[in-house]
Amino acid sequence: MNKIVLTAVVFFLFVFNTNAQEKYLLKNRYPEGTYEMKTETEMNMLVKMGEQIVPNQQSQTQYQHIVAGPIKPDGSQEVITEIYRIATKQNVNGRNIEFDSAAENAKNSPLRMLGVMVGLKVTMTFDQDGKIAKVEGIDEFLEKVSASFPKPVFDMMKKQLSDKAMTKTFDALRDAMPSQPVAIGEKWNSESQSEIPIIGKIKTELQNTLKAIQQTEGKELAEIESQSQIKSDKSQEINMGAAQMTFKNADINSESTIQMEIKTGLVVSNVTKMKINMEAEITANNQTMKQNMSGEGKTAITVTRSKKSEE
Repeated sequence: MNKIVLTAVVFFLFVFNTNAQEKYLLKNRYPEGTYEMKTETEMNMLVKMGEQIVPNQQSQTQYQHIVAGPIKPDGSQEVITEIYRIATKQNVNGRNIEFDSAAENAKNSPLRMLGVMVGLKVTMTFDQDGKIAKVEGIDEFLEKVSASFPKPVFDMMKKQLSDKAMTKTFDALRDAMPSQPVAIGEKWNSESQSEIPIIGKIKTELQNTLKAIQQTEGKELAEIESQSQIKSDKSQEINMGAAQMTFKNADINSESTIQMEIKTGLVVSNVTKMKINMEAEITANNQTMKQNMSGEGKTAITVTRSKKSEE
C-alpha cells in the first residue's frame, strides 16, 4: 500500500513540475525609441594561394544609429539604421594597416574604400510577427557610390546587396526565434536559404535552445544558444575585370549566445564564435590558381538605448 501511495506522489510531483514550467514567446522587436548599435568583429585567417600561405588578422568595429518608430495598427513597424563610423585594423603577412572613418587621415589609408559604407541608411519594415518584410535604402545608396567601384564589382554588389536580397539576409536573426512559446531547456530547429555578398546563395541550418532566464537591472532576459551550419549551394563566379574568381565551396560553423529582453523583444547582445573554410579559384592570363581561406573569429553585437529614449 505504501509503495502505491509513494508512486502516486512521485507521479503527481513529476506531472505538476512539468506542466508548471513557464513558457516564453520570444519575438525580436525594437521598442519605439533611439539606440546605438556596436558591432565588433575579430578574425584570424590563413589564406593559401598555390604554395604560398599568408596569415591575415583583422578586427573591425562598426557603429550605427537606430531609430525605431511606433507599432502601427496592423502590427508593423519601421526601424531606420544608419552607419556613422567604421574602424578597422589588419595585419597581412606582418604588415599593419589601419582605417578609421572618423580620423583626419582616413583618406590616406589603403582601406579607405571601407569608408564608402559610412552614411548608408536603411529602413527595415517588421511585420506583426517580427519578420523583416521589406528593406529599403540600399539600392539608392549603391547608385550614389557606384563611381567608387570597378563596374564588375559594382554589378556584383548591386545584385547581392540589393534591397530585395538583403530583405532575406537581414531576417537571419528571426530564424533563431521560436514560432511557439518555449520553456527553459527546450530546443527548436530552423532552416533558411539566402544570398550573401561574394559567397552567393547559401543554406543555413540552425539548432536553438532556450538556455536560461536571467534578471538584470529589473529586466527579464532570455539567453538563447544557437548553433548554425552554413553551406554554399553552388559555385559563385565573380568577374573582376582582368581576372575571374570562382568560389567553389563555403562552409561556416558558428555558435551564438543571444540575450533578449522578454518583455520588449529587444536583442541587447549577440556573441558569435565561428569557424570558416572557403575554397576558390582565380583565373587570370589563362592561368588558374587555387585559393583556400580558413580561420576562426568572433563577432559581438551590443545594442543600447540612447539616454533620450530611456527618459
